[in-house]
Amino acid sequence: MTVEAFRFVAVIGTLDTKGPEIAFLLDSLRALDLETKLVDLGVLGDPQIDADVTREAVAAQAGSSIRELRADTRDKVKAVTTMGRGAISILEEWLAEDRLVGVISLGGGVGTWVATTVMRSLPLGLPKIVVSTLPFDVRPHLGARDIVVFPSVADVLGLNPPLRTILRQAAAALAGMAAVPLPAATGRPLIGMTGMGITTPAVLAVREILESDGYEVASFHATGLGGRAFEEWVGMGMFPAVLDLTTHELTDDLFGGTGATGDVRLENATRMGLPQVVAPGGLDIISRGPVETLSRTERKRPHYRHSPFFTHVRVPESGMRRVASRLAGKLNQGDGPIVVAIPLKGFSDQARAGGQIHDPEADAAFSETLKSKARKNIRIVEIDAHINDREFAVCICHLLKDVTKI
Repeated sequence: MTVEAFRFVAVIGTLDTKGPEIAFLLDSLRALDLETKLVDLGVLGDPQIDADVTREAVAAQAGSSIRELRADTRDKVKAVTTMGRGAISILEEWLAEDRLVGVISLGGGVGTWVATTVMRSLPLGLPKIVVSTLPFDVRPHLGARDIVVFPSVADVLGLNPPLRTILRQAAAALAGMAAVPLPAATGRPLIGMTGMGITTPAVLAVREILESDGYEVASFHATGLGGRAFEEWVGMGMFPAVLDLTTHELTDDLFGGTGATGDVRLENATRMGLPQVVAPGGLDIISRGPVETLSRTERKRPHYRHSPFFTHVRVPESGMRRVASRLAGKLNQGDGPIVVAIPLKGFSDQARAGGQIHDPEADAAFSETLKSKARKNIRIVEIDAHINDREFAVCICHLLKDVTKI
């Protein structure tokens, strides 16, 4: 058997700036009986250690050359992006040959950025680890991929006892992950669902009902990053149908709440024509920061502290009409089977009678506007229950099974 026939983990990094640290990581991986392939993503300085895949080979894979990338000294981002594209192509070839069993990288700002870019192109279940100085909030850069981040604590600028410890632990984590076989497919339909703390009882009830009926459920936390991940999974074709129970991010997108997604919500399922059951979970509140940060206008509206870090502010009647118009505009873009289920006794936990943001007039304005704006073949079902009542969960599960036919 040739060396090329072995299965291995890929180590990616910039060997002009992180050579000794990457060499230590390689030794740590090999001490755990892992075969490795080192991919050099450096551009400017000379490599400090030898690579299995040179920077010249990576640039060529992206249709460029190191000379060309070095010549344009004004645009470092272009050079790094090109090297990332070349690395993606190489790793995808190894995947297609069933030789790649994991990927690991280490670095600072640029290294973390290019590593997460490469890893987002790789499939769910393939072990992926980034050892990072965390120079920025990396969560948006992880996307909907299972990338594990190890904070380096100390900067990655020379080996020292704390960094050696972190690198050894990262290597051991990758070895453990690579040794675990992927679970066999169950053959049960996987339904994508959205939830939040304010709709958790509904999420739990729906999960129980659907699982007892032979489905599986993947839930996403509808607080911004979760909604973007949900949309990405929908776009990848992970679900035959979705139950978008908690569409709260649509409100935050409209009014600048903390859970804004960049207006990507309710796009992919509609575009793809997937069967959908949609509910207005959390559409009645805007998520803000600590209560002390509320504006004078927001303080006058009904609001409550969800936690020390988040305050939920009630959307007034005029805002609910805007939200309904936006929801209709999103759903009207497609022609697939869609049911909107509206709980008449409240859209979130504190919106029921006696709750801190109970406002049936504003909710009625939402329903009225949605009915007038939605295309005629979108079915709108009003249910005389609160969103967290089990009765509502039973109804939307029946609606889902009816609309999906699976």
